[in-house]
Amino acid sequence: MPEFRSHLAWLGTLRGLLGVVAVGWLVARGVGVQGPLFAVAVHIALMRWALFVLRVVRPPLRGDWFRVRHWEVGIYRALGVMRYRQLLRWVGWERFRRSAQGFSGQRASLVTYERATREAEFSHVLLAGIGFGLMLAAAALGRWNAAAWLLATNLFFQVYPVLLQRTMRARLQRLGVG
Repeated sequence: MPEFRSHLAWLGTLRGLLGVVAVGWLVARGVGVQGPLFAVAVHIALMRWALFVLRVVRPPLRGDWFRVRHWEVGIYRALGVMRYRQLLRWVGWERFRRSAQGFSGQRASLVTYERATREAEFSHVLLAGIGFGLMLAAAALGRWNAAAWLLATNLFFQVYPVLLQRTMRARLQRLGVG
């Protein structure tokens, strides 16, 4: 059974990467919409793929990268990460995601929540890299409209969530969680 899960994970990963290549090919060919709907659809598809990969592969997510340094949070706040958090609350995203994060409001659930911040950060960093790659490919091919929208949506859907996860994890670290 574990071997089957491993093959399933690689099959899903390969399928997702082929999808990214297909999107890149469409951008290169100038096929389809290359405005905001295109960019949002790309990031939604990438996030769905990342959820699949995380669920099947279950990376350990340990290491010094996940330790938030004392100077980081001030920079993230200056960049508006708390306004981004307010926007997520306003549209109902935090309420929607609360059960998936494993946080019940009790101190005992903080360890599960801390792991969820690592998973979210890992997937958003991975997807930010892919998103920047797609943006650079679109720019290299002279598809400036697609490149600009891919950059904007990458910042909104991938980069700001990383900053938010790190800000939340800094609070958990101060409590001795993680």
